Amino acid sequence: MVLVTHHVEEIPPSFTDVLMIRDGKVVAAGPIPLTLTAENLSATFGLPLVLEQHGERWSARAES
Repeated sequence: MVLVTHHVEEIPPSFTDVLMIRDGKVVAAGPIPLTLTAENLSATFGLPLVLEQHGERWSARAES
């Protein structure tokens, strides 16, 4: 199954991998625990973001 989203909160806990794309180019790809990082997410969206994990779910917000 493929899910396309701009919201990490929507990633189901059962998903194993992530592909991050910006301007048609791959920023990062691989297993969620290794690839879904604040650094990769910030590079994908082009702004500094904070990424947090809450149990099996994720959230992101602008860095203050």
